[in-house]
Amino acid sequence: MKILLISPPMCVNDTPKFVSFGLAYIAQELKRNNHRVEILDINSNRFPKDEVTAHIKNSDPDVIGIGGLVTVYPYLHWLIPEIRRLKGAVPIILGGAIASSLSERCFERFDIDYEVIGEGERTVVELIGALEGGKDHRPVKGIGFREHGKVVFTEKRPLMGSLADVPVIDYSCFPQNELLKNANGVFQIHVQRGCPGACTFCFNCFRVVSNEVRYRPVDNVLEEIETFKNRYDVKLFALTGECVTFNRDWIIGFCKEILKRGLKIRYRVTSRADSIDEEKLEWLRKSGCVVMSLGLETGSEKIIKIIRKGITVQKGREAALLAKKYIPEIEIGIIFGYQGEDENTVRETVRFCKDIGVKPICHYATAFPGTELYRTAVAEGRIKDEESYLRGLDTISIFTPSANLTDMPDDRMPKVLSKAIAEVHSHYFYKDMMQAKFFKRIFRYCAENGLKKTFEKSCGSFRRRR
Repeated sequence: MKILLISPPMCVNDTPKFVSFGLAYIAQELKRNNHRVEILDINSNRFPKDEVTAHIKNSDPDVIGIGGLVTVYPYLHWLIPEIRRLKGAVPIILGGAIASSLSERCFERFDIDYEVIGEGERTVVELIGALEGGKDHRPVKGIGFREHGKVVFTEKRPLMGSLADVPVIDYSCFPQNELLKNANGVFQIHVQRGCPGACTFCFNCFRVVSNEVRYRPVDNVLEEIETFKNRYDVKLFALTGECVTFNRDWIIGFCKEILKRGLKIRYRVTSRADSIDEEKLEWLRKSGCVVMSLGLETGSEKIIKIIRKGITVQKGREAALLAKKYIPEIEIGIIFGYQGEDENTVRETVRFCKDIGVKPICHYATAFPGTELYRTAVAEGRIKDEESYLRGLDTISIFTPSANLTDMPDDRMPKVLSKAIAEVHSHYFYKDMMQAKFFKRIFRYCAENGLKKTFEKSCGSFRRRR
């Protein structure tokens, strides 16, 4: 069959930096099953609507697939009616996080024929196989469809038992050189799916079924890294997954294999406070890990329990102090404005941020559909107009408050939180000023990005601190 896959713009105010793995892997699986695939990647190319219309009009698909994060919800209100106007009754399949997190609402709001819920590679192949052969699609697990005026969801599809067959992405289908330039040389490599945690702010398609953690084989990942290291001007490989360091055998085996191959790379991993120790960190350091993302979220025991992070504040503090001994750059994620937040918990988190000795990335709690935080925010009336909130998802930013989820009054909350974040930033600004590494970082950034970008970034940082 001829299939047109469409990736709508996910965050209209952000510059696209990375290929959508969901779209890319679906495309590869369909090709492996002898289907003809055309990709309309609006997100990466930022095509204006008239070009999107022309592309769809000139295509001749048997099936159209659309997927993306929940932030594509506003764009679908234009895209799906436009597809219907141009292509009539061609079946439309909606997948990705948008379908998994807002499955019933999407059927209510959009003229779609099917949804793919959860992990999509096997499901899409089976569904399109049924459509191609004129077979009954109802036995296909993990889908939604309309029947006799009602929406029907089939049994959940189990997660793939192994990621060994996950294909290498065909980057010739995407503007990869431009994306890499936008990302300052950072190239994502998909290595892991799932997370052992149960944080109430988090959602992904895999959690529809379970929180099982799965990895691609080490050899597969490294062969992909070697391929793209030689093809593109990569400055940093970002290993993607919610908690890459979770499995001890996998991560240490990965590090050892890098050293065995004599592979000279710089890379980034994601982690949790309870998934690192000195042995892992030493192997990471020796094999080229220069950046570690470590979500600690808060310095308040009250908030960390509400988040259901599964660690203590002290554990987070110890993890930050340990990690910075081995890894040059630690990205500490801190959330302000969470459910239950008050002025006392804010002060606890400010003190915590100063104590850990690593400048954190501070942002605001944001309730995304599919999460417990979102369900609670709607139930408690924190999100007063749900449809209006969803229509603004494509412009939402974690660096500005989108709703008052705290226990503070509406007029007080923004002032308290912005002041707290400014205090944390100022603390590290003046601390860095007293150290030579501050100037080294500026010179390195200038050498890599030019004087103009360095000046713009410095001015932007100064304005944020004010």
